[in-house]
Amino acid sequence: MAAESCLVLYGNSVFLAGIKTEFQRHELSEVITVEAGRPDAPGRICALNPRAVLFDLAAAQPEFAVSLLRGQPGLLLIGVDPSSDDLLVLCCHSARALSMSDLVEVINQKSQF
Repeated sequence: MAAESCLVLYGNSVFLAGIKTEFQRHELSEVITVEAGRPDAPGRICALNPRAVLFDLAAAQPEFAVSLLRGQPGLLLIGVDPSSDDLLVLCCHSARALSMSDLVEVINQKSQF
């Protein structure tokens, strides 16, 4: 499969293992697991150029998300919560703020959702 069609599971919790099994069973996408906490994890994930990165909200440390989004701003991060039906969907784009008015404009644009 092409690299763009892969999904990355960040971590190896039992919950993520179940998700991986389901994706593989339905052949929805190539699924690659990257061990959480590895210093080279953000670089490895960016090199794969995945469609999305899924992580267990109960197990993952949030610092990795900022590192990933800075390295690949269009990346879709999806936090799954094994204790509820909630998903935390994170994605971003970068913007330049050369003045206070630039910062206010970004806030106004993003808060209209």
